[in-house]
Amino acid sequence: MRNRKHSKIDGLPSDIKSAVEEMILGNFTYREVCDFVRDTANITLSESAVCRYAQGLNATVQELRLASENMRTLTEEMAKYPQLDTTEGIARLISHKVLTAVRELDDGELKAADPLKLIDRCTSLIRAVAYKNENDIKVKNLKDVAFESFKEEIFDAMAKEEPELYRQLVRFISERKDVE
Repeated sequence: MRNRKHSKIDGLPSDIKSAVEEMILGNFTYREVCDFVRDTANITLSESAVCRYAQGLNATVQELRLASENMRTLTEEMAKYPQLDTTEGIARLISHKVLTAVRELDDGELKAADPLKLIDRCTSLIRAVAYKNENDIKVKNLKDVAFESFKEEIFDAMAKEEPELYRQLVRFISERKDVE
């Protein structure tokens, strides 16, 4: 996010600042906001100061709405594909946005685009997905090694002391492992 300049509104008590923001988002006029601040905090604001603050506030609200929409889309994707993890969902969302943006470029914009920069960004995205997949494989291998270690140590003792229980447990674990 960009740095916002601090204004008199930023220095207001939090309850008055919140009321000002609600007024701005509630389509009050800048004059009405100025009058409210003057009457409640005894501070004089110019309409242009309120306008500048409103522009920054509206940009922030728009960014939050966009982030919320992206999160909603990601959550819906994750619900459709429970085996999908968050990283894959984010990669899919970004890929979709990139392809949409490229598709919407007109001929002039496409010709003006630096192909090396586009290739570099695509390569970065591919690398990120490959890195994630590599880590998934490593985690699976570690899980398998841990499982085998557990199985050897504990099951040897169980096989000697409770052979029937041991057979049932091995069968149950094998079925569960196939499900995952």
